[in-house]
Parts: sequence; C-alpha cells; structure tokens
Amino acid sequence: MSRTVPTKRMPQRTTPRPVPVPPARLRAATVALWLLVASSIFFLPDAFVRWFLPKDALAACAVVLASLAVARGRLPRWFVAAASAALAIALVSVLISAAPGVQLMGRWPRYEGLVTLPVYLGAVWAGARLLGPAAPADTVRTLVRAIAAAAIVLGLVSLLEAFGARPIATDLARPGSLTGNATDQGVLGALFCAMLILPVLRAFARPRSAAVAERVWLSAALLLATATVIVSASRAGLLGAATVLGILLILEIVRSTGPQRLRLVGLAALAGVVLVGGALAVPFTRSRLLGTSPLSTQSLEGRFTFWRDAAAVLVEHPLGVGVSGFLNANARNSTSESVLDSPHNWVLQVLLAGGIPLLVVVVGLLAIATALGVRSWRHLVVPAATGRVAAASLQADAARRDILAGALAALVGFGVALFTHFTAPSTTIVAALLLGVLVAHAPEGGFRHRLRSRSHRVAATTGRTIFLGVWSIWLMVLVSAEFPLAAGVANAARGEIAAAERAFDAAYAIRPWDADLAGIAAQSFAAAADARVPGAAALAVDWAERSRAALGDTVSTERALAVGQFANGDAPGAATTLAALVELAPNDAAIAVQNAIVLYTNGDSVGANREVLRALKLDPRNDTAVQLQEILRTD
Repeated sequence: MSRTVPTKRMPQRTTPRPVPVPPARLRAATVALWLLVASSIFFLPDAFVRWFLPKDALAACAVVLASLAVARGRLPRWFVAAASAALAIALVSVLISAAPGVQLMGRWPRYEGLVTLPVYLGAVWAGARLLGPAAPADTVRTLVRAIAAAAIVLGLVSLLEAFGARPIATDLARPGSLTGNATDQGVLGALFCAMLILPVLRAFARPRSAAVAERVWLSAALLLATATVIVSASRAGLLGAATVLGILLILEIVRSTGPQRLRLVGLAALAGVVLVGGALAVPFTRSRLLGTSPLSTQSLEGRFTFWRDAAAVLVEHPLGVGVSGFLNANARNSTSESVLDSPHNWVLQVLLAGGIPLLVVVVGLLAIATALGVRSWRHLVVPAATGRVAAASLQADAARRDILAGALAALVGFGVALFTHFTAPSTTIVAALLLGVLVAHAPEGGFRHRLRSRSHRVAATTGRTIFLGVWSIWLMVLVSAEFPLAAGVANAARGEIAAAERAFDAAYAIRPWDADLAGIAAQSFAAAADARVPGAAALAVDWAERSRAALGDTVSTERALAVGQFANGDAPGAATTLAALVELAPNDAAIAVQNAIVLYTNGDSVGANREVLRALKLDPRNDTAVQLQEILRTD
C-alpha cells in the first residue's frame, strides 16, 4: 500500500509593496524646487543691495524643505571628497590671507565665504536629493514648470526695461531685470533656455490634442528666455546661449536616427537665426556685438585689464589671496574705474582663491561630473513599455534623460559665460542645482542608509533639518541688516546725521563682523563731511577706524578716513593717511588729487604740484586736477 507524502510548500517570493510617501513630504519637494528656482529672480526692493543676500536666504529655505522631502538621490562619495578637498584648500588660503576673519565670512556685496558658499553647496545637495535617479516624472516636470514660470517673469521685466520702462527703480543704462546685472540677466536666460528647449520639442512631438496648455506655457517661457538673452545685450549671455544650442544639438543627434538628424539640424539652424537675428535687430545689442558702442569697447578692453591685473596678483601670491581677497590685493594694479572684487574669469577666480591646487581639484571635479553626466544620459535608453509600472518607469527615465541633457548644456554654457564674468547667486544657485542633478547617485548607500535602526535614521534626519533650519534663520537675520543699512546711507545723503548713525548702529549690531558695512558707513559720513554737514566728519573717522581694525588697506575706507580727518581739522592726520594710500593705490588719479589738496593745505606746494602732475598723467581729463594746476601756477 503506497503512502502519499504531502509535498512541502515552498514560500512564495512576493514583490514588496512600495512604501506610501506622506503627502507633506511630496509637497516639501515641490515647494523646495519652486523656491530654489525662484531664488534666482527674487529680490527685496528696500534692501541696500537687493540682489544677492535675499536670494541666498530664499535658497537656504528651499534646502531646509529638501531635507524634509523623500530622498530621490544622493551626492556620490567622490563628489563629497572632492568638494571637501576644495573647501580645505580654500580655507587654508583664507587663513594665511591678509584679513582671514573678514574673508572667511566673505566681502561685500556677494559675501562669497561662509555666508554664500554654503548656499551653493546646499543647492547642489538639494538637486541631487530631489532630482536623483529615483525621481518620478512628476518631480522632473515640477522643475521644468518652475523654470518656465521664472523665465516668463524674468522675460516680461526684461522686455519692459527694453522698451524704456523702469518697473524697478534704477539709474543704470542696463538694469539687469530681476538679477540686478545685465550679464547675470543674459546668463540666467541662457540657463533657462537650456532647460526648456527639449521639453518644448517633446511637447510638440505629442498629439496636438494633448497638453495644449502646457505646450503654450512652455513655448512662451522659451521665447521669453530667448528674449531675455537678446535684450540683455550681454555678449557672455549670447555666447552661453549659443553654446547651449550647440551642446543640445550634439546630444540629440547622438540619440537620433538619420532622418531625425536632418530635422534637428534644421531646427537648430532656425534657432540660431532667431538668436543672432534678434540680437542684430535690437539696436543696443547690435551696437555691443559689432563694437560700435563706446561702452562695448570700454568693457571689452576692461576685461583684458582685469585679467592682466589678476595675473600680476598671482605672480605676487602664487598660492592665491584667499576667497574674497582680490579686491584689496588688486589695489596696487587698479585704477579707480577698475577696482573690482572679481577678475571676471572663473579660472582666475579659482586661482586667486586657492592657487593651482584648488584649480586642479575644481577642474577635476567638473571633468568627472561632466563625464559621469554624459554616461548617465547615454544609459537612459527607452525600450518598449510593458505594463503600467514599466510605462511609468520609462516615462521617468525619458524625463530624466532630457533633464540631464539640459543640465549638461546649461553647465557648459555657464562655464563659457564665466570666462568673462563672475559668480553670483542669480545664476550660480540654478547652476549648482543642475550640477546636483548631473552627479546624483541612487539614494541607497549613503550615510542615512548605513544607519541600521529606523530610529537612528529619523534622528539623523531631524538633526540635519534642525541644523539647516537654524542656518536659514541666521541668513535671514543677516539679510535684515540691509534695511537699516539702506536707511543709514539715505539719511546721511540727506544730512540727517543722527538718524544715519542710529541706522548704521542697528545694521552693525546684526553684522558686527562685516568690516565692509562699517566702511560703507564711513563713506556715507565722509560724503556728508565733504558737503560740510556738521558732525559728519567725526563719524566718518570713527566708522573708518572700526572698518580698518578688521580689514586694513581698503582703498575706499582709507579715502573716507582721510576725508573725515581733513574735514575735522586734522590736516596732518589726513596727509599721513593719504601718504600710505598713495603707496597702496598708486594708479588712482582721484587719490592723487585728494592728496594734492591736503598737501597744498598743509603748505607743501611742491608736493601738491607733484601729485597734480601725477594725477594728470593718470587721467589728463580730470577737471579738479586741471583747476588745481592753475591755482598752483598763479600761487
């Protein structure tokens, strides 16, 4: 009699159900992306400097929200290591600089030290976290929609300014729309174009009945982004936009077949005609492109002067002068028209911040990021979809592929534009966000994943978010100093010295480390003292002494000190200050004239005549020097 042996049932392998994501965390990701993009065009109308610190503070708030959102990616270890090495080199260069305390925080107006650089790094981290390989298609679409909205707002203000309207009060010939600088305006427009071109092409490739509103919205955004580049009259912006167009054409040709490639070349040629034709059709832009505008020729020649001066500084300081150290280090080489806080070239800017070691690390980081970004883009091949889940995955891959292509084009265009420009929050925050997208790895494998218990992971996330929240609040407090600072400058200009002093004291209480803030107060009181406003001279001296205690050898502060001393009746003290200042900035004609006046007042006609002749040699059209020369001749 046979016996039936019951078969042992093997456990079935089931696909784990996706963990539901709380809606609040999804909303946090959406708001974070909108705020990061919006920070590029955000400004505070009543702030002393409307364009920089407010953008930093808004971007910091976005980073806090990114910390609360679900991780869709992470920064790879190699990137963290390279970025840490770059920061270490920059820190060493700052610590051996002439003013380590001030340079560590950053110099006015961009404060690219501990104030602004963490914002850029935070934007990179947020880009990797929110738009990594695990990001759904909806999140990618959120980025595109946010960029489209920003491009429309930026473009509308740009067109208003191009037609002579001034929606934002300014006395500049090229106001710069919502960035405050015309080159930033053009470069930001080029970055927006890079991220909008492929979504517009995909929108028109769909059936005409599908997503008509989205097609119109994205097309309008792309047209306005292009208009922004054109009316900015920025050659760096136009060059960046042309680079973007070329990179996207190459990437699309690589992934397309023969007939499609001809169509793409035709579309690219049409886009190029629109860009160049639009630039030539706008009179001001045309004059700058063709070099018929005196301002165009002057700015082009100025770039070569900046680079030559920067090279001279590097010869004297082969390890660099530290972050934000160029302004003072360049005083000896500069004239009053070309004293800048940046050499207008990103390679020179990196060399000045940390020498060749920093340049090697930064260039290596960017090269690896580009290579890995291209590899990630090539690996996102779209096979035939089978099933709803597969279709959703393929949709996300297709969206991410276009975002990677746009990020590659945008970053290359940004790098090309920065060969003649400098970093600023209006452009660098968006570029940093896209760099994070480019280098992002899958979210698994990071520090949080290695924490075994869920409670440890929650604690790590909570601690990180609290830290970022405190940091963002600190930045907002720093921004609040801009309002009393603006009031102080305005009151001093009106001769309301007591009110100006109270306002400057309030601003300095918020940013006591800011030697440039004290220098601005000194310059404001010096201008009032020059206008013979009672009480202004002593305050000019006081605020100048506060500034130079933390940051010596600043030309503008030393000039304010000399004016205050002279107006306060201390002509010998002014002569001593100016004697040192002449050595500090020997190519500044205005300082030579100021020194001549003080020497003449002190009875040194020979010295005054010598300084007048030197001023006229530096600037033959200096009216004050010409008048003083006539006085000396008849004396």
